[in-house]
Amino acid sequence: MTTNKREDDEHDKFIQHPLNYQIVSKTIVKEKLYQSQAEQQQKYNNDLDHRTKIRGIYHQIISTCAVLLLSAACGMPIGYSAILLPQLSANNTFAENHGTPEIVIDIEMGSWIASVHSLATPIGSFISGPLADYLGRRSTLLVSVIPVFLGWITLALSQSYPMLLVGRILCGFATGILGGPAQVYIAETAEPNLRSLLIGAPFVSYSIGILIVYALGSAYHWRAVAWYGNVLPALASLAIFFIPESPPWLLRHEKLSEALKALTFLRGNELEAQKELNNMSERLERERAATTTNENIFQLCCQRVAIKPLIIVITFAALQILSGTFIVVFYAVDIIAEFGAEFDTRTAAIWTAVVRMLCTFIFCVILLFIRRRPILILSGIGSGLSCLILSLYMFAKEGKTKTNVDIIVAGVCLLTYIAFNTSLMVMPGIMIGELFPAKIRGRTAGAVFAAMNVALFALAKGFPYIHVNIRMKGVFLMFAVASFLVSIFMFMFQPETKGSSLEQIEDYFSESNWLWLKRGRKYKTVKNSNEDEACINS
Repeated sequence: MTTNKREDDEHDKFIQHPLNYQIVSKTIVKEKLYQSQAEQQQKYNNDLDHRTKIRGIYHQIISTCAVLLLSAACGMPIGYSAILLPQLSANNTFAENHGTPEIVIDIEMGSWIASVHSLATPIGSFISGPLADYLGRRSTLLVSVIPVFLGWITLALSQSYPMLLVGRILCGFATGILGGPAQVYIAETAEPNLRSLLIGAPFVSYSIGILIVYALGSAYHWRAVAWYGNVLPALASLAIFFIPESPPWLLRHEKLSEALKALTFLRGNELEAQKELNNMSERLERERAATTTNENIFQLCCQRVAIKPLIIVITFAALQILSGTFIVVFYAVDIIAEFGAEFDTRTAAIWTAVVRMLCTFIFCVILLFIRRRPILILSGIGSGLSCLILSLYMFAKEGKTKTNVDIIVAGVCLLTYIAFNTSLMVMPGIMIGELFPAKIRGRTAGAVFAAMNVALFALAKGFPYIHVNIRMKGVFLMFAVASFLVSIFMFMFQPETKGSSLEQIEDYFSESNWLWLKRGRKYKTVKNSNEDEACINS
């Protein structure tokens, strides 16, 4: 039987069998042909859309990375006082290895060195708003490189206390110019789905800059660290030179062809860029039609769409500063030394910077998946509990001999505080980029950063005296109270912005409600950035 089957198969190869034919109408053939062509075209379009979308995301990340280099460069001066003050205050071996004489300082002089950076930053922030609106976001970032260079060179060549202050002032001035335009540029160039990650990235760079200066300060003389500080600004200026200007800024200055070119680069597809540009143009026309020609910035800020986000951001920023976010950065070595630890305080300061950098990066990634409000509320509670536990423990151990257990408890509480408090450090910049309406975004961003840094200067300048009067246990109790107030305030007033476009956020603030819990129905259920189930409006 098997042999017969094999013979049949061999026979089938050579003997042609009659074919079965089926009569099909021309209409059916054409429909199938058109359907096949349509499916192929749709598949090609989907592949093309995917490739262009990936290219656009890549370009947005590249543009953001150029800004991040400059943010890291301006993060280095923020942490510089933490390595400068111990070298100038203590008897050390650095002077023996260098020909230039050391500058001896006292507590008063040290407080000025630490805080004058924050005093100069608001001046730069206040100027950055008009500069960003007049020159452009990208051009203002390039301008900020100049005082960074001058500041580091002045610090490296300092032979006196006043020269140190001048160098710190120049670096603080540069940081002020950078802050607002950097956040606005990223907010205006990033898609809503990417904005969560990219707009918080500058604070990762600030943390990296702080970590770099701590690491350099543990190995090198403060003058050498100042010379090394010029490397990042040089790289940043080169990178920023090649990225496009913000499309909304170009559109507002009637540069339509340049806006389309920039948006095409950032979105990867000219058709999508043209659609987005048309929407932006229509919105701008409506805005100009509704705006009185003689309205100044103060009148614009008093409008409902502006005054609500201004109050939210300013109040949050004040509570964030009181929660100790930057005080721990400025006085990291001194705070750690307060615990009576028998270890290298500089190494410990580096570890605090590492923890802050990692937490900042993790927080920015988390923003892609978790909404803003729960993160802020939990962060305030977590940092508040850490400070409260540390403060109560220090009260209980007052006057007693320090042990290794005390060091462990203090270290765990401090690192936990830094981990939770990191989101509070990042959020003001994100809020400034997201919450302010487009017509005042550039100018108010700089002014708010200026106000924040004035408050930060006051606290940094007065911290040594606060420390003397209430000791470290009282300082951390103050941090705890401010952190808990952050959670309460965010629960009541902060809107959820994850996944929303800047225009949708602006529409929310145009409504009459102040409390997020009393928002209108249309803001309660919209799709999030991942297009999952309906959720609380971002």
